[in-house]
Amino acid sequence: MKKIFFFLLISLCICSLFQGCGDDNPASPHNVTNFVTGYNQNEASVCMTLASLAYANENNIAYIRDSLAIQLANTNYTTNEKWVLDWGPALSPNLGNMMYIVKNTSTTPTMYAIAIRGTDWCFPTNWKQDILVWNFERYPYGSSLDSVAEGTLDGLNTLLGLRDSSTGKTLVSYLNTIQGNNDMYITGHSLGGALATIMISWFLDNGYGSRFKLKSYTFAAPSIGNPGYVAHFNQIINATGSESYRVINPLDLVPRFWNELDSVLIQQIPTLVPISITGVIGSIEEYLSYYNIVYQNAGIRQTLGTIFPFCTSSGFEKYKCWVAFEHDHNTYLTLLKAPNVSFYFAPCDWSEPPGK
Repeated sequence: MKKIFFFLLISLCICSLFQGCGDDNPASPHNVTNFVTGYNQNEASVCMTLASLAYANENNIAYIRDSLAIQLANTNYTTNEKWVLDWGPALSPNLGNMMYIVKNTSTTPTMYAIAIRGTDWCFPTNWKQDILVWNFERYPYGSSLDSVAEGTLDGLNTLLGLRDSSTGKTLVSYLNTIQGNNDMYITGHSLGGALATIMISWFLDNGYGSRFKLKSYTFAAPSIGNPGYVAHFNQIINATGSESYRVINPLDLVPRFWNELDSVLIQQIPTLVPISITGVIGSIEEYLSYYNIVYQNAGIRQTLGTIFPFCTSSGFEKYKCWVAFEHDHNTYLTLLKAPNVSFYFAPCDWSEPPGK
Protein backbone atom coordinates (compact mmCIF):
# COMPACT_ATOMS: atom_id res chain seq x y z
CA MET A 1 0.00 0.00 0.00
CA LYS A 2 2.80 2.44 0.87
CA LYS A 3 4.37 1.85 -2.56
CA ILE A 4 1.12 2.65 -4.35
CA PHE A 5 0.69 5.79 -2.26
CA PHE A 6 4.23 6.95 -2.97
CA PHE A 7 3.96 6.27 -6.70
CA LEU A 8 0.78 8.30 -6.96
CA LEU A 9 2.23 11.09 -4.82
CA ILE A 10 5.27 11.61 -6.97
CA SER A 11 3.36 11.12 -10.19
CA LEU A 12 1.22 14.11 -9.26
CA CYS A 13 4.37 16.17 -8.80
CA ILE A 14 6.30 15.11 -11.88
CA CYS A 15 4.33 13.64 -14.75
CA SER A 16 2.68 16.85 -15.93
CA LEU A 17 5.69 19.13 -15.60
CA PHE A 18 8.22 18.20 -18.29
CA GLN A 19 6.63 19.35 -21.52
CA GLY A 20 7.53 22.16 -23.93
CA CYS A 21 9.59 25.29 -23.26
CA GLY A 22 12.88 24.65 -25.05
CA ASP A 23 15.65 27.07 -25.99
CA ASP A 24 17.63 27.36 -29.21
CA ASN A 25 20.43 29.84 -28.54
CA PRO A 26 23.59 28.66 -30.33
CA ALA A 27 27.07 29.40 -29.06
CA SER A 28 30.62 28.79 -30.19
CA PRO A 29 31.74 25.16 -30.65
CA HIS A 30 34.38 23.37 -28.58
CA ASN A 31 36.73 20.50 -29.31
CA VAL A 32 38.16 17.85 -27.01
CA THR A 33 41.40 16.07 -27.71
CA ASN A 34 42.49 14.27 -24.53
CA PHE A 35 41.44 14.02 -20.92
CA VAL A 36 42.67 16.80 -18.68
CA THR A 37 42.77 16.75 -14.91
CA GLY A 38 39.74 18.27 -13.21
CA TYR A 39 36.43 19.56 -14.46
CA ASN A 40 36.68 20.86 -18.01
CA GLN A 41 33.94 22.81 -19.77
CA ASN A 42 34.93 21.56 -23.21
CA GLU A 43 34.63 17.95 -22.07
CA ALA A 44 31.35 18.71 -20.32
CA SER A 45 30.00 20.28 -23.52
CA VAL A 46 30.85 17.21 -25.58
CA CYS A 47 29.34 14.87 -23.01
CA MET A 48 26.18 16.98 -22.71
CA THR A 49 25.85 16.93 -26.49
CA LEU A 50 26.20 13.13 -26.55
CA ALA A 51 23.66 12.83 -23.73
CA SER A 52 21.26 15.08 -25.64
CA LEU A 53 21.59 13.13 -28.88
CA ALA A 54 20.30 10.04 -27.07
CA TYR A 55 16.84 11.64 -27.32
CA ALA A 56 16.92 12.01 -31.12
CA ASN A 57 13.86 10.44 -32.76
CA GLU A 58 13.38 8.53 -29.53
CA ASN A 59 9.94 7.09 -30.32
CA ASN A 60 10.48 6.49 -34.02
CA ILE A 61 12.21 3.17 -33.49
CA ALA A 62 13.00 2.41 -37.13
CA TYR A 63 14.94 5.65 -37.55
CA ILE A 64 16.83 6.05 -34.26
CA ARG A 65 20.10 4.66 -35.61
CA ASP A 66 20.04 6.74 -38.79
CA SER A 67 19.01 9.85 -36.86
CA LEU A 68 21.86 9.38 -34.40
CA ALA A 69 24.41 8.92 -37.20
CA ILE A 70 23.17 12.10 -38.90
CA GLN A 71 23.36 14.06 -35.66
CA LEU A 72 26.89 12.83 -34.91
CA ALA A 73 27.94 14.05 -38.37
CA ASN A 74 26.76 17.60 -37.64
CA THR A 75 29.85 19.82 -37.62
CA ASN A 76 28.00 22.59 -35.79
CA TYR A 77 27.85 20.58 -32.57
CA THR A 78 30.64 20.25 -30.01
CA THR A 79 31.13 16.68 -31.21
CA ASN A 80 32.27 18.26 -34.51
CA GLU A 81 31.96 15.05 -36.57
CA LYS A 82 34.80 13.46 -34.60
CA TRP A 83 32.67 10.86 -32.79
CA VAL A 84 31.29 7.83 -34.62
CA LEU A 85 28.79 5.21 -33.50
CA ASP A 86 30.58 2.02 -32.43
CA TRP A 87 27.91 0.08 -30.50
CA GLY A 88 24.16 0.45 -30.49
CA PRO A 89 21.94 2.27 -30.26
CA ALA A 90 20.61 -0.59 -28.16
CA LEU A 91 16.99 -0.59 -27.01
CA SER A 92 15.36 -2.58 -24.23
CA PRO A 93 12.61 -5.04 -25.26
CA ASN A 94 9.96 -2.62 -23.97
CA LEU A 95 11.78 0.21 -25.84
CA GLY A 96 11.97 2.40 -22.71
CA ASN A 97 15.76 2.38 -22.24
CA MET A 98 18.41 3.22 -24.82
CA MET A 99 22.18 3.35 -24.68
CA TYR A 100 24.87 3.84 -27.30
CA ILE A 101 28.65 4.04 -27.48
CA VAL A 102 30.76 6.26 -29.70
CA LYS A 103 34.49 6.53 -30.24
CA ASN A 104 36.84 9.29 -31.30
CA THR A 105 39.78 7.85 -33.23
CA SER A 106 41.35 11.26 -33.83
CA THR A 107 42.81 11.11 -30.31
CA THR A 108 45.61 9.05 -28.85
CA PRO A 109 44.65 6.99 -26.97
CA THR A 110 41.24 6.37 -28.51
CA MET A 111 38.38 7.99 -26.65
CA TYR A 112 35.08 6.20 -26.07
CA ALA A 113 31.84 7.44 -24.55
CA ILE A 114 28.83 5.59 -23.17
CA ALA A 115 25.69 7.73 -23.44
CA ILE A 116 22.45 6.73 -21.71
CA ARG A 117 19.06 8.15 -22.63
CA GLY A 118 16.97 9.91 -20.01
CA THR A 119 13.25 9.66 -19.38
CA ASP A 120 10.97 9.01 -22.32
CA TRP A 121 7.52 9.77 -20.91
CA CYS A 122 5.93 7.44 -23.45
CA PHE A 123 7.16 4.44 -21.45
CA PRO A 124 5.92 3.65 -17.92
CA THR A 125 9.09 1.61 -17.34
CA ASN A 126 10.95 4.93 -17.28
CA TRP A 127 8.46 6.30 -14.78
CA LYS A 128 9.20 3.35 -12.51
CA GLN A 129 12.95 3.87 -12.77
CA ASP A 130 12.43 7.54 -11.89
CA ILE A 131 9.96 6.99 -9.07
CA LEU A 132 10.80 3.65 -7.42
CA VAL A 133 12.82 5.32 -4.67
CA TRP A 134 10.80 4.32 -1.59
CA ASN A 135 12.75 1.09 -1.30
CA PHE A 136 16.49 0.54 -1.24
CA GLU A 137 18.04 -2.53 -2.85
CA ARG A 138 21.51 -3.78 -1.98
CA TYR A 139 24.04 -2.64 -4.54
CA PRO A 140 25.32 -6.08 -5.65
CA TYR A 141 28.95 -5.08 -6.18
CA GLY A 142 29.55 -3.43 -2.80
CA SER A 143 29.07 -4.27 0.86
CA SER A 144 25.85 -4.91 2.74
CA LEU A 145 25.83 -1.19 3.64
CA ASP A 146 25.67 -0.05 0.02
CA SER A 147 22.12 0.47 -1.20
CA VAL A 148 20.57 2.13 -4.23
CA ALA A 149 17.05 2.98 -5.33
CA GLU A 150 15.07 0.00 -6.55
CA GLY A 151 14.26 1.77 -9.83
CA THR A 152 17.90 2.64 -10.49
CA LEU A 153 19.10 -0.93 -9.95
CA ASP A 154 16.33 -2.15 -12.24
CA GLY A 155 17.57 0.34 -14.84
CA LEU A 156 21.17 -0.88 -14.54
CA ASN A 157 20.11 -4.50 -14.99
CA THR A 158 18.10 -3.49 -18.05
CA LEU A 159 21.09 -1.67 -19.57
CA LEU A 160 23.40 -4.62 -18.99
CA GLY A 161 20.96 -6.80 -20.91
CA LEU A 162 20.81 -4.54 -23.99
CA ARG A 163 22.22 -5.87 -27.24
CA ASP A 164 23.48 -4.09 -30.33
CA SER A 165 20.92 -4.93 -33.01
CA SER A 166 23.64 -5.41 -35.64
CA THR A 167 26.14 -7.56 -33.74
CA GLY A 168 24.10 -8.99 -30.89
CA LYS A 169 26.82 -7.91 -28.46
CA THR A 170 25.97 -6.83 -24.94
CA LEU A 171 27.87 -4.00 -23.27
CA VAL A 172 30.14 -6.52 -21.53
CA SER A 173 30.94 -8.46 -24.69
CA TYR A 174 31.63 -5.20 -26.52
CA LEU A 175 33.94 -3.81 -23.82
CA ASN A 176 35.85 -7.08 -23.68
CA THR A 177 36.79 -6.73 -27.37
CA ILE A 178 38.59 -3.43 -26.84
CA GLN A 179 42.33 -3.89 -26.45
CA GLY A 180 44.92 -1.64 -24.83
CA ASN A 181 44.49 1.33 -22.53
CA ASN A 182 41.94 3.85 -23.73
CA ASP A 183 39.83 6.71 -22.38
CA MET A 184 36.17 6.39 -21.50
CA TYR A 185 33.45 8.92 -20.75
CA ILE A 186 30.14 7.89 -19.21
CA THR A 187 27.33 10.40 -19.51
CA GLY A 188 23.60 10.95 -19.39
CA HIS A 189 20.96 13.59 -18.68
CA SER A 190 18.14 13.32 -16.09
CA LEU A 191 17.25 9.62 -15.66
CA GLY A 192 20.17 9.02 -18.00
CA GLY A 193 22.38 10.83 -15.48
CA ALA A 194 21.07 8.67 -12.64
CA LEU A 195 21.70 5.50 -14.65
CA ALA A 196 25.11 6.81 -15.71
CA THR A 197 25.99 7.19 -12.02
CA ILE A 198 25.33 3.54 -11.22
CA MET A 199 26.96 2.53 -14.51
CA ILE A 200 30.14 4.30 -13.34
CA SER A 201 30.32 2.21 -10.19
CA TRP A 202 29.48 -0.98 -12.09
CA PHE A 203 32.20 -0.19 -14.64
CA LEU A 204 34.87 0.27 -11.98
CA ASP A 205 33.68 -2.55 -9.71
CA ASN A 206 34.00 -4.94 -12.63
CA GLY A 207 37.62 -4.07 -13.33
CA TYR A 208 37.30 -1.84 -16.39
CA GLY A 209 39.17 0.92 -14.60
CA SER A 210 42.37 -1.04 -15.27
CA ARG A 211 41.72 -0.95 -19.03
CA PHE A 212 40.19 2.49 -19.43
CA LYS A 213 40.89 5.86 -17.91
CA LEU A 214 37.42 6.89 -16.80
CA LYS A 215 35.96 10.35 -16.59
CA SER A 216 32.24 10.93 -16.18
CA TYR A 217 29.93 13.89 -16.53
CA THR A 218 26.32 13.47 -15.48
CA PHE A 219 23.72 16.20 -15.99
CA ALA A 220 20.55 16.92 -13.99
CA ALA A 221 20.93 13.61 -12.18
CA PRO A 222 18.90 12.92 -9.04
CA SER A 223 20.61 11.09 -6.19
CA ILE A 224 20.40 7.30 -6.43
CA GLY A 225 21.94 5.79 -3.30
CA ASN A 226 22.42 5.87 0.44
CA PRO A 227 25.55 7.19 2.22
CA GLY A 228 27.08 3.69 2.16
CA TYR A 229 26.81 3.52 -1.61
CA VAL A 230 28.25 7.01 -2.03
CA ALA A 231 31.19 6.14 0.24
CA HIS A 232 31.84 3.08 -1.92
CA PHE A 233 31.45 5.19 -5.09
CA ASN A 234 34.04 7.68 -3.86
CA GLN A 235 36.41 4.92 -2.80
CA ILE A 236 36.50 3.22 -6.19
CA ILE A 237 36.76 6.54 -8.01
CA ASN A 238 39.81 7.46 -5.95
CA ALA A 239 41.35 3.97 -6.06
CA THR A 240 41.26 3.88 -9.87
CA GLY A 241 42.27 7.49 -10.47
CA SER A 242 38.92 8.16 -12.13
CA GLU A 243 36.88 11.38 -12.03
CA SER A 244 33.15 11.94 -11.79
CA TYR A 245 31.34 15.28 -12.05
CA ARG A 246 27.67 15.85 -11.26
CA VAL A 247 26.76 18.91 -13.32
CA ILE A 248 23.58 20.79 -12.40
CA ASN A 249 21.67 23.87 -13.33
CA PRO A 250 20.94 25.46 -9.91
CA LEU A 251 17.40 26.30 -11.04
CA ASP A 252 16.64 22.76 -12.20
CA LEU A 253 14.17 20.90 -10.00
CA VAL A 254 15.21 17.35 -10.95
CA PRO A 255 18.72 17.14 -9.38
CA ARG A 256 17.15 18.21 -6.06
CA PHE A 257 15.48 14.79 -5.86
CA TRP A 258 15.97 13.00 -3.50
CA ASN A 259 18.66 14.47 -1.31
CA GLU A 260 17.85 18.18 -1.52
CA LEU A 261 14.07 18.38 -1.58
CA ASP A 262 14.00 20.93 1.24
CA SER A 263 15.95 23.37 -0.93
CA VAL A 264 13.13 23.37 -3.50
CA LEU A 265 10.89 25.11 -0.99
CA ILE A 266 13.54 27.14 0.82
CA GLN A 267 15.07 28.52 -2.40
CA GLN A 268 11.84 28.48 -4.47
CA ILE A 269 13.22 26.34 -7.29
CA PRO A 270 12.91 27.04 -10.13
CA THR A 271 10.53 29.90 -9.31
CA LEU A 272 7.62 30.57 -6.95
CA VAL A 273 6.47 27.07 -5.96
CA PRO A 274 2.68 26.58 -6.18
CA ILE A 275 0.87 25.52 -3.02
CA SER A 276 -0.08 22.19 -4.61
CA ILE A 277 3.58 21.34 -5.30
CA THR A 278 4.60 22.56 -1.86
CA GLY A 279 2.21 20.05 -0.32
CA VAL A 280 3.43 17.18 -2.45
CA ILE A 281 7.11 17.87 -1.77
CA GLY A 282 6.42 18.24 1.95
CA SER A 283 4.63 14.90 1.95
CA ILE A 284 7.52 13.20 0.12
CA GLU A 285 10.00 14.60 2.66
CA GLU A 286 7.91 13.32 5.55
CA TYR A 287 7.58 9.90 3.92
CA LEU A 288 11.31 9.50 3.37
CA SER A 289 12.05 10.72 6.89
CA TYR A 290 9.47 8.42 8.50
CA TYR A 291 10.92 5.34 6.80
CA ASN A 292 14.51 6.52 7.33
CA ILE A 293 15.24 6.56 3.61
CA VAL A 294 18.35 8.72 3.26
CA TYR A 295 19.83 9.65 -0.09
CA GLN A 296 23.19 11.26 -0.81
CA ASN A 297 24.64 12.72 -4.00
CA ALA A 298 27.47 10.92 -5.80
CA GLY A 299 30.16 12.72 -7.77
CA ILE A 300 31.76 16.14 -7.48
CA ARG A 301 29.08 18.78 -7.83
CA GLN A 302 29.64 21.36 -10.55
CA THR A 303 27.06 24.15 -10.53
CA LEU A 304 26.46 26.08 -13.74
CA GLY A 305 25.17 29.64 -14.09
CA THR A 306 21.53 30.61 -14.47
CA ILE A 307 19.25 31.45 -17.36
CA PHE A 308 15.57 32.33 -17.26
CA PRO A 309 12.78 31.27 -19.62
CA PHE A 310 10.31 33.48 -21.41
CA CYS A 311 6.97 32.14 -20.19
CA THR A 312 3.81 34.01 -21.12
CA SER A 313 1.50 31.78 -19.08
CA SER A 314 0.57 32.32 -15.45
CA GLY A 315 -0.08 30.31 -12.31
CA PHE A 316 0.63 26.58 -12.45
CA GLU A 317 1.18 26.66 -16.20
CA LYS A 318 3.94 29.22 -15.71
CA TYR A 319 5.58 26.98 -13.11
CA LYS A 320 5.44 24.03 -15.52
CA CYS A 321 7.07 26.17 -18.18
CA TRP A 322 9.89 27.13 -15.81
CA VAL A 323 10.42 23.52 -14.72
CA ALA A 324 10.56 22.22 -18.28
CA PHE A 325 12.88 24.99 -19.45
CA GLU A 326 15.37 24.69 -16.60
CA HIS A 327 15.58 20.91 -17.06
CA ASP A 328 15.81 20.94 -20.84
CA HIS A 329 18.99 19.55 -22.40
CA ASN A 330 19.40 22.64 -24.57
CA THR A 331 19.29 24.85 -21.50
CA TYR A 332 22.22 22.86 -20.13
CA LEU A 333 24.06 23.26 -23.44
CA THR A 334 23.41 27.01 -23.39
CA LEU A 335 24.76 27.25 -19.84
CA LEU A 336 27.86 25.39 -21.04
CA LYS A 337 28.17 27.94 -23.89
CA ALA A 338 27.79 25.09 -26.36
CA PRO A 339 25.67 24.91 -29.55
CA ASN A 340 22.15 23.64 -29.02
CA VAL A 341 21.08 20.42 -30.72
CA SER A 342 18.08 20.27 -33.01
CA PHE A 343 16.26 17.11 -33.98
CA TYR A 344 12.85 15.54 -34.38
CA PHE A 345 10.94 14.30 -31.34
CA ALA A 346 8.64 11.54 -32.53
CA PRO A 347 5.27 11.42 -30.74
CA CYS A 348 4.27 8.48 -28.58
CA ASP A 349 3.04 5.48 -30.54
CA TRP A 350 0.10 4.07 -28.61
CA SER A 351 -0.68 1.40 -31.21
CA GLU A 352 0.93 -1.00 -28.76
CA PRO A 353 0.33 -0.88 -24.98
CA PRO A 354 2.93 1.54 -23.53
CA GLY A 355 5.93 -0.09 -21.91
CA LYS A 356 4.99 -3.52 -23.23
